[in-house]
Amino acid sequence: MIKLNRKRSGFYEARKNSILILAMLLMIATPVYAAPEDASSGQSNQAFDNKIVKRVNVDNIYNHVAYLSEEIGSRGAGTEGELETVEYLVNQFESYGYENVSVQEFTFPSGGEEITSYNVEATKEPMKNHDTGQEIIVGSHHDSVPWGQGANDDASGTAALLELARVYAKTPTDSTIKFVAFGAEEYGLWGSRKYAEAMSAEDAENTVAMFQMDMVGSADAGDLVMFTANGEKNTVTDLGAAAGSRVSELVPYSELGRSDHVAFHNLGIPAALFIHTPLEPWYHSEDDVIEHISKEKLKNVADIVGSAIYQAARKDTPALEKSNVAPVPVDYYYEEPNL
Repeated sequence: MIKLNRKRSGFYEARKNSILILAMLLMIATPVYAAPEDASSGQSNQAFDNKIVKRVNVDNIYNHVAYLSEEIGSRGAGTEGELETVEYLVNQFESYGYENVSVQEFTFPSGGEEITSYNVEATKEPMKNHDTGQEIIVGSHHDSVPWGQGANDDASGTAALLELARVYAKTPTDSTIKFVAFGAEEYGLWGSRKYAEAMSAEDAENTVAMFQMDMVGSADAGDLVMFTANGEKNTVTDLGAAAGSRVSELVPYSELGRSDHVAFHNLGIPAALFIHTPLEPWYHSEDDVIEHISKEKLKNVADIVGSAIYQAARKDTPALEKSNVAPVPVDYYYEEPNL
């Protein structure tokens, strides 16, 4: 890991309490949760989600998309555009107050040139007296195809990642949250693969969820779907479906193995890709520009993913189970892939 700030970070190395981890896993892996309506209480069915949803600023997300796609432009792996992107990500994370910002440099073969690319990670530490030992990864890929601006693919996911990192920077949690922007996704998921390879067995064991956001802002794409590598429900889809039912609408799940969630699935980590399908007509073209970006879709995905993370990471999880907005099970369905 190459350090760009003055303080030492790296991966989370402290020994975790396995009993606490197991207890949290049992709690968040139960059937899907949504908060019930309670007319007598007068409380919203998304009351605890509001700690995240009301702080998500869609203009921030949109402005990140604009900067990445228009000011930087093409962000192909190994290009000057990627270096500018990495610098921008580091500066943004540090401006939110993250001290544990790190850059992972890696190489991969292409046409015989090895290409150097980078992952950028900001780590949100849990409260000192509320550390369950569990870790959550929130990801996007920051590169674009070399011939396009990649406003939706994936400046949109990276922009949502940055905004959630900003929101969570000052949010009390009982879990470590790692916000990671992966490089070289368009060349074969290299960034996520290299990141996963560098994880220790302890890191993998302690990671209870991986949320990947890719292409989450196109006005001309279809509806939001959660894809898992094996087409089966897991902790992430449970949390995502529940959050959707509280703050937006129920989100279905499906099967797809073509994004950065796959490397984490292969480690046994519950992981899912959040993306709109069917894809927009200008996918991987020069026409993937900001004029086709929907603020409504950007906000919707950030709200759902942010609320899903909070369901698992908020420090008052046990106490909230007995409150007037305690989660109740909801059902969600499989949708045939349509990409």
